[in-house]
This record gives sequence, structure tokens and C-alpha cells, in this order.
Amino acid sequence: MPAQPPHSSGPGGGQPTARGPSNSPLQGQGDPSALPLPPARPSHPASGPPLPGGPANGAPSAGNPSVPPLASSGPTHPAPGPQPGAPLTWVTPADPDRYAREANEAAREANRTASKALRISLWLGIPTLIVTTGAFIASSLGLIPSFETNEREREEKDAKEAVAAGSPVTISAGGSYYGPGWWASAENHGARYNNTAFDWESFDPNRLTWAWLEKNWTPLNSTGVGINVLSEHEKTTLVQGVQISKLKCSEPLSGTILQNPGIGDGGEGVVPVDMALNVEAARPVTRELDKNGQPGEPLKTQIALDQGDQREFVVQFFTRTKSCTFQAHLVVSSEGKKYLVRIPATWKSGGKPDSYTFRATAPSPGHAYKTAYVPTGNLMEQVAPESIEWTRQNTPVHSGS
Repeated sequence: MPAQPPHSSGPGGGQPTARGPSNSPLQGQGDPSALPLPPARPSHPASGPPLPGGPANGAPSAGNPSVPPLASSGPTHPAPGPQPGAPLTWVTPADPDRYAREANEAAREANRTASKALRISLWLGIPTLIVTTGAFIASSLGLIPSFETNEREREEKDAKEAVAAGSPVTISAGGSYYGPGWWASAENHGARYNNTAFDWESFDPNRLTWAWLEKNWTPLNSTGVGINVLSEHEKTTLVQGVQISKLKCSEPLSGTILQNPGIGDGGEGVVPVDMALNVEAARPVTRELDKNGQPGEPLKTQIALDQGDQREFVVQFFTRTKSCTFQAHLVVSSEGKKYLVRIPATWKSGGKPDSYTFRATAPSPGHAYKTAYVPTGNLMEQVAPESIEWTRQNTPVHSGS
């Protein structure tokens, strides 16, 4: 029998035959119907240099069956890349619509939150409306304090604070000072006003009226004003006297003197407080009026006024040797502070201040006037200056001759 090539059942042997029903490795030898198996793959690729006497990587070849196969030294490692028969893993690409979709979701969530808040507000608003309506009805019926009452209380508080921060007194025109009686002018008027009626009812400064005297003539010897003083502060206010300022003096006027018609005394039921100052004094102080109607002793009393109290004051200013202009202030003390309140010199029709500058002139030296006028009823009559007599207080008196 001819010799048969060797057979191997391992991966390094020759071509094995297909197994038959028998378990023998030699089953199917010489059987031309046996199907050949595909060549076996090596267990792992060799990584070292080629072995001597053999092909590269030490793999057995059909022409050199004497080289045994390399034994496996460890577990098999698949080659890089996809392996035959391995399942494929799909990678999902980036979602280009992700951010837009998330923004839409956020917007929808915000709308849902806003809608919920609106529903809550509406439900809360209904009870609030009911309560407000009830409060208004109760206020209208006087069951609870009115909102208008609260507003009025705030206004009253603001008014109190404004009064406390303002002047402690309010000054208005009084009615107990009737003028100086005699007036002087630097001009020689001659017979211009002889037999001219004097009109006490008019305020026309271009006719013989009180306004005409105040505009064109200067009070002789003294001037003055009557003022009503109303206390405004909550605490007691003290009226302490009068202070003058802006004093300017010159030589006495010596042109014409005039006596205005008498107007009576008005019959006041409440005696006013009289004050007098000598404006030419080195230090003018508030004084009492003596029995001759002249400045007397310094004023020793202070007038206390509670809030809402009103008192009339008559203040007179005297000059002995000069013709002077000046302003005057009422000295008031309230809540520990001193106030100087301006005193109007003249008043407009309606009781509003007209000016704050007082004027007064002393008699001319030697009584050297060029013209004199005295009243006859309501008519002004020109008389000779020599017919005027002068008292010890240097005040003029017409003898009638």
C-alpha cells in the first residue's frame, strides 16, 4: 500500500476531511465525495521577526511541514476595526433643532405660569373689590372714618407745621390812629388850595384827600400807625416793642404847613396799646405816651397773646430837629425765638399794605413858613403863618384870628 500523507486535526495540520457520522478522525480518507473545509485561520497574528527556516511570521507552509505551528500564548485579540459577524453600533448625529425646541418649551412653561398667576390675581381681586365697596358704603353711612377725614387731618397737620415755621403774628390795619393833624411841605403852595373842599371819602391822590396828604405831604412833629396784631403760634406770643431801621434824616421842611380837618375819635370800646419812639435818639427805645401825648418812660410791660388772640397797637414816631424817613418792625418773642415783623406805614383801600416807609419832619427853625392852611368845616382856608401859635411841645395851634 502506498504511503499516505500525514493528517492533523489541529489548526497547523493539512486539509482535514469533513466529519461523517463516525467519531474517527480518519473517517472519509480516500472518499472522493468528501467536501474539503476552508483553510483554517491562525489563532493570532505573529508579531515577531520571521523564524529561521520558515515563512514570515512562523506560519507553516505546505512545502515545509516540519516547522511546527506556534502555540497560542494568550487570549485572542480581534484586529482593529469592525470584525466579521460583529453587530454594528449606530451613532446619532447632533440635533440641529434642540435649542429652538428647548426655547419653545421654556416659553410655553412661562405662559402657563403667567396664566396661573392671572387666574389667582382675578380670584383675589374679587374679594378685594367686595371689601373696598363695603368700606366705601360704610364710610358713606358714617360707620367707619372717611378717607376724606384722613386727608383733612393731613391738611390740618401740614397747615399747623406751616404756621409754626412762619411768622408768630399777622398784622392788619387798625382803626385807632387818626393821623398827625398837621403836615408840612417843602413847596410854597400859596393860594392854590384856598377854599378847596377836603374829601375824606375818596382815595384819589390827585384831589384833597387822605391819599393826597400821604403822597405829597410829610407829617409834622410825629407820624404813626394803628395795627391789629393776631397771634398765630400755638404757644403764647409776647409783643415786646418796636425797632426802627433804615433811618435817614435831613433838614426840616419849611415851605407850607397844613392842618387837616378833624375826624373824631371813633369811640373804640377796647383801649389800644400805645407806643412811642423818638427816631432821632442815639438808641431809639419803645416808650409809653405821657399825658401830653409825648414819648414818656420806657415801656415796662409786654403784651402776651395766646393763639387766636388779637390786640390793637398804636405806634407813634417823633422827631425834634430833623426831617426823617425810616422803617419799623414789631419785636415779637415766640417759642424762645425773637422775630422782627415789618409794620406797614400806609394802607391801600381794602386793608392791604401800601408802603413800609415812614416820614416825619420837625418844625422849621423859627417857624419860618411861607404859607399856612387851616380847615373851615371841610374847606381849606389859607391863613398867615404868623397866626399859628406854638406850644411848649413845639406843636402848632391856630388861634382863629
